[in-house]
Amino acid sequence: MRYSLFMAAFAWAAGLHAQPVLNSNDLPQGGNTYVRATAIPPLGAGDLETGGPGLTWDYSGLEVATEAETPYFPMSQASLTTQFVFSGADHFTAFNLPDFGEDFALPISGATVYNEFGNDAYRTVGIGITTDLFDLPIIYDDEEEILPLPLNYGATLSGTQAFEVDIPGILFYATEGETDIEVDGWGTLLLPGSSYECLRVKRTFASEDTIALAAAEFGFALPREGTVYEWYAAGEGMPVLSIQVLLDIPANWQFKPAPSAVGETAGLALTAFPSLLEAGEFVRVDAPAGQRWTAMDLTGRLWFDGLPETDASGIRFNTEGWPSGTVVLVNQENGQHGRVVIR
Repeated sequence: MRYSLFMAAFAWAAGLHAQPVLNSNDLPQGGNTYVRATAIPPLGAGDLETGGPGLTWDYSGLEVATEAETPYFPMSQASLTTQFVFSGADHFTAFNLPDFGEDFALPISGATVYNEFGNDAYRTVGIGITTDLFDLPIIYDDEEEILPLPLNYGATLSGTQAFEVDIPGILFYATEGETDIEVDGWGTLLLPGSSYECLRVKRTFASEDTIALAAAEFGFALPREGTVYEWYAAGEGMPVLSIQVLLDIPANWQFKPAPSAVGETAGLALTAFPSLLEAGEFVRVDAPAGQRWTAMDLTGRLWFDGLPETDASGIRFNTEGWPSGTVVLVNQENGQHGRVVIR
């Protein structure tokens, strides 16, 4: 009897520290919306290179810069055309295309990404281009593997991906790349106000985008490479933490905020004005002079780091050369932050 009780207690204690094994039910589900925060990049990221079993990752000091909701739509909400073309897909997400600064003859209002759960992997099978007239489904010539299934410590996956969008006389856009994926660690992840038992995924990628605009009569190729570390937990859908490393700098941090963490940082939000402007215009923030600020886009790329200009109205930033899209301004002295959108 003592032996049975001992073994039961041992099994229970060991289970507290057992590595997770995740499946498709733990990944994004159609009909769910996931909240993730972009973090103010901390001064140190710790040792990202070292993986292994039974680790503890302490990122409990992360601060929220901005937060956003990412909805995953069930295929029943896709157009009939894309439902037919991507009949095996489980869900899709929407995203905005870059502003190329041109008025196309065929108005393009956005794009969608279609994912499916296969027997051995979670993958992207295609995208859709949304116009005012119709939806244009683009099947990947080479499907993009996102994660191996089931997801467990030591699992690996290597693959290539490619697709091409060719709208004659309007737009040509193609991507080719390769990705190496490894589930390289498991353990406890500490975030502000919460903790998770996680599997960590190391994703190394290299790709090239080719873009040509017929109206502008120009084209260019954009190489991209880097490493992304992602922490997945049971039932959480999207990663509860992801860190993108670019040029050896952990630049883009996103995590699942606890409700208390969002509330604590809400009082640090500032209004930048104008909040919508053209690159090259000045943006102002009602804050004291003499404090260090940074400006970064949502990929984590730094566009300003230092003391902003001052005039009779307070501090101001010259946005010359800043990218189109959302840019987050952060006061490095006290964590105050605001954001602007560059057209």
